[in-house]
Amino acid sequence: MKSVKARLIVLLLMLALILSGCYVDPNNAVNNNQNGNMNFPTYPGATEEAASLPTELPTDTPETPVQPLETQPSVATAPPSGGYGYVTVGPMITSSVNSSGQTGVTPIPTPTVKPTATPFTSLKLGSTGPDVRNVQQKLKQLGFLKGTVDGDFGKATEEAVKKFQKQYGLEVDGKVGANTLAKLQTARATAKPAVTATPKKTATPKPNYNSNTYLRNGDESSQVRSMQNRLIELGYLVGKANAKFDNGTEAAVIAFQRRNTKYADGVAGPETLKALYSSSAAKTSSPSGIVGLSLREGSKETAAVRLLQQKLKSLGYYRGSVDGSFGSGTTDAVKAFQRGNGLTADGVAGGGTLNRLFSGSAKSASKAAATATPKPTAVPRPTLKPTPSPIPANIYVLVTPAPYGSYPTLRRGMYGNPVQEMQQALRNQGYYYGATDGYYGEGTENAVKSFQRTNGLEVDGVAGPATLRTLLYGPYPYGS
Repeated sequence: MKSVKARLIVLLLMLALILSGCYVDPNNAVNNNQNGNMNFPTYPGATEEAASLPTELPTDTPETPVQPLETQPSVATAPPSGGYGYVTVGPMITSSVNSSGQTGVTPIPTPTVKPTATPFTSLKLGSTGPDVRNVQQKLKQLGFLKGTVDGDFGKATEEAVKKFQKQYGLEVDGKVGANTLAKLQTARATAKPAVTATPKKTATPKPNYNSNTYLRNGDESSQVRSMQNRLIELGYLVGKANAKFDNGTEAAVIAFQRRNTKYADGVAGPETLKALYSSSAAKTSSPSGIVGLSLREGSKETAAVRLLQQKLKSLGYYRGSVDGSFGSGTTDAVKAFQRGNGLTADGVAGGGTLNRLFSGSAKSASKAAATATPKPTAVPRPTLKPTPSPIPANIYVLVTPAPYGSYPTLRRGMYGNPVQEMQQALRNQGYYYGATDGYYGEGTENAVKSFQRTNGLEVDGVAGPATLRTLLYGPYPYGS
């Protein structure tokens, strides 16, 4: 064991001499067997101490762990005074020697070079990755984001960014640029999104009825207006409340009754009105009537136009799509309906046309074609000549407007402006479909009877004060 150690020490000494460039004085060469009778140059620092190196092997001592030496510098170092010269090549390895003379070699790890940071780019809808996740986390901490922190820049994240930008006076574009990112990083965790004021709900019309209220077709009053507003709010009626209980309003009342009461007669009595104004009244997205509108080509009331098209289609006048757009096809269908039902064919769905359309007596396209008859030749208006009374029965009697505050009594066989005004009122309410020529003939008489029957009046075909007042102003007392 000792011989092995001795050889190792000699080998290390020889290696050190070779690397250090040390040489021995030629005068001592004869007595130095290690020189191999060779002459070495003399270097500074090479002294006789070299000859005094121990030749005996050290005494055995317990082996101790190898203690690492400090890493040698990467430049040549001058030899110590009076010692052997040496050169260290690069900081590639470190060596250590323990107390037993054992030498260890440890490689020095290559230093890791940190990559250059990538400049931040704007984050926007569709972006993904850890940067998005960090932004989401910050928005969530500040209370702007309610969704999931998933690293996916979706609609919810975009809306949260917009709210943040708005609160902090930034450009509201939903993108996280340099300014938005900087503000996010400095925003306080106690910040909260600006509270958006909740729009006030439209107040439900105040109930306007009592235990004796019965609203029916032909009525006109503030109670009817209130009822129409409620039907519009619930979706059964479209248009603008006009206080007139017409066929469109009646259709809406029937539709409401079918969903909310045990009967459907079109009369809004106390039970119907109670259900109508209750908080549990069922709503609908399919209106059944139109009120207070005059629809024509280009009209923007989409819901009303759609319902108009639907009704015309069910009667066979319209073959286009029910799309709520009043185009030329809808105009042609309205004209065809008007011609088939004895109305002025102008293509405008006004009060008279709509009232007729929603009535139970509206003629379908097939029925109108089957009953079409040649237009009768107009009877020339007779020329009145002064004649002694009584006037012959075959000549119409001229009537003039009654004094202010009173009504004339109109009957078959009369003509004049009061008759013409009455005919127009009957036409507007869907009772008369003939010409408003001011002549009180059979067609006018039948229309008066129909109106009287509907409104609980005496059915005699004579338009007296009670009939005219109800026709022109509605079935309620003056001043109500």
